[in-house]
Amino acid sequence: IFNRLMSVPPPLSPSADAGKAAVSSPMFSTRKHSVFIIYTGGTLGMMRDPATGALRPEPNYLAQQLSLLPEVQAPEMPSYKIVEFDPLLDSSDMSHNEWVQIAKMIEANYYDYDGFVIIHGTDTMAYTASALSFMFENLGKPVVMTGSQIPFQEVINDARRNLVTSMMIAGNYDIPEVCIFFNNHLLRGCRTRKVDSWSLDAFESPNCAPLATLGMEIKLNQELILSQPKGRFRVSVGINKNVAVLHLVPGFADDIVGNLLREPLEGLIMQSYGSGNAPAKKKSLVQHIVNAVKRGVVVVVTSQCMRGYADFFIPQYPFIAADFSIP
Repeated sequence: IFNRLMSVPPPLSPSADAGKAAVSSPMFSTRKHSVFIIYTGGTLGMMRDPATGALRPEPNYLAQQLSLLPEVQAPEMPSYKIVEFDPLLDSSDMSHNEWVQIAKMIEANYYDYDGFVIIHGTDTMAYTASALSFMFENLGKPVVMTGSQIPFQEVINDARRNLVTSMMIAGNYDIPEVCIFFNNHLLRGCRTRKVDSWSLDAFESPNCAPLATLGMEIKLNQELILSQPKGRFRVSVGINKNVAVLHLVPGFADDIVGNLLREPLEGLIMQSYGSGNAPAKKKSLVQHIVNAVKRGVVVVVTSQCMRGYADFFIPQYPFIAADFSIP
């Protein structure tokens, strides 16, 4: 799965190269397509409390508003079924259990719909998209995640466009992977991160060009989109929770890392400086990592930078290395 998601052609430039691979025609047929929508919670479907002015989740509100939209009656729009989490969830509370719940819902409905839309809060949407990308093996249909910065209820909002476009993409386009649609871009799920807490253009996929761009029409970067898998779709729900992320900062105490690397830890993602640099004078830090690797802990080194890649190597310990030259 990792190779299928990460080993892709180099990203296209936003200029002439992107135009060479742009495809704007959806895969329409005489059959009415259909999508399965999972509403987990988040800003998109919230209502403003008239007494306090605060936003709050409201069960069934989004389903009611969606049914009233004239856009969903357009002939090019797929039919849909929407199912809500009960209770609706703030994305800050999203966990492995909810990832499994979403995956199981899609697995149960996989052969009944042409595509899937997951409405999700923006704060942890990228984490869920990445997790699902690896939980779904041999995915042959679009799974489009979306949300909004402004709720559906407001007069000026990004909720309507994000949701309607996500439904159109999930129902009518052959994109067999987990994606995030936000603002004007369809992004690969496992390559996306939230970069702005205020702007409507809140997500980017550094080192990976958008799979599609919304302008006067939807243009696909066909060379980037994964090909249809050959095996049968299945869901893997075995998630190891004994994983931590270490963000290096100047002057940290080595013993803190040593404590972090103790049992029951089984995996560590070390966000290093630049292209994979770590303090060369901290011998005890290196020893802590060596001891953890010998114990079976998987240590992955990545960069704190949004673009580029990590190239980490310790001559004395050649079995500890990282070379993530993924475009």
